[in-house]
Amino acid sequence: MERLEMGSALPTYYFHIKHADHIVLDPDGEMFLDLNAAREEAGEALRELVGRAILSNQKELPQAIEIRDVHGHLAAEVHIDAAIPQIAHRKRDR
Repeated sequence: MERLEMGSALPTYYFHIKHADHIVLDPDGEMFLDLNAAREEAGEALRELVGRAILSNQKELPQAIEIRDVHGHLAAEVHIDAAIPQIAHRKRDR
């Protein structure tokens, strides 16, 4: 486990939700220990969003979450097929 020095600032990342034809911006962001922690949380968030979309019979599923830093630079992206491997298998089997 990483130890934080007193006074060290945690990086803030923003999770922008990508749909097929638009992006829902995250105006608030959240602080994480590092990019890996943000990536893990984005995967969890994407799984939850997809689950809600399926349960509410939405026609469109979120496709990915862009993880952006405080300057708006793309730090990472978590795609639906990485967050939910069963979806990748279904696409491949078609």
